[in-house]
Amino acid sequence: MRRVHGWRGRERAVAAGLVIVLALAWPAALPAQRQFPADARHTGMVQLGPYTVFPENRPDNGVYLNNRLLLSLPRQTIIQILPLPAEGRFAYLARAEDGKVQFGASVLPADAPPRIVAVSPGFYHAVLTLGGVVYKKLYRVVQERSIVDLLPISRTADGMTAGPKGVAFYHVATAEDKGPAGQSVKTFGIGLHLMLFAEDQVRHLNHGVVNTLPRLDLKWLDDQRLEYKLADGRGEVLSVAQFQ
Repeated sequence: MRRVHGWRGRERAVAAGLVIVLALAWPAALPAQRQFPADARHTGMVQLGPYTVFPENRPDNGVYLNNRLLLSLPRQTIIQILPLPAEGRFAYLARAEDGKVQFGASVLPADAPPRIVAVSPGFYHAVLTLGGVVYKKLYRVVQERSIVDLLPISRTADGMTAGPKGVAFYHVATAEDKGPAGQSVKTFGIGLHLMLFAEDQVRHLNHGVVNTLPRLDLKWLDDQRLEYKLADGRGEVLSVAQFQ
């Protein structure tokens, strides 16, 4: 066996070891990065919270967490994601080859499939079961580029109803039992909200509503008024101006 003598031999051995270490430590995505060089529209990889979208703005790209591929859609380009309340899950926007943009949600195999309903162009209601916990979420897609959670502090957003100028919805804020033991009645405090198409901030009704069911019947009467009804048939007509 040939021996390596002197400082030059030691230098070559150290350099070879360093190359091996770097090759093992470098992310697996590096070969793809060489195939998809960056330019004005492609910066390589995009970091969105703990998630990485790679390569940016390319068909068949993927979403990674800790260098592990979570989602890739054949012949589609993932253009935006929004983390969901549980790790490893996220909402996403993807563009197909024909240019159409779709909204979806990626969850783990152990989770129930997401149930997503388009309520109005750009507005979606999603029921998500993440790690056994049910989340009811409402999302708005803005200019086919970004996703907005309309009520990020809540997991009970529901009842989205589209009208001439926007969408109204509610969430269950509280639940409590009222009355003496054995005769108590469960009541729910419900908050009402409004998202006008021409605005980028959610409006909120300045007073709460109490119902014996965790939901409301909600409908638009015209472009300035909407009405809700309680479980007992009573209700109230609200104007858009009451939402601030």
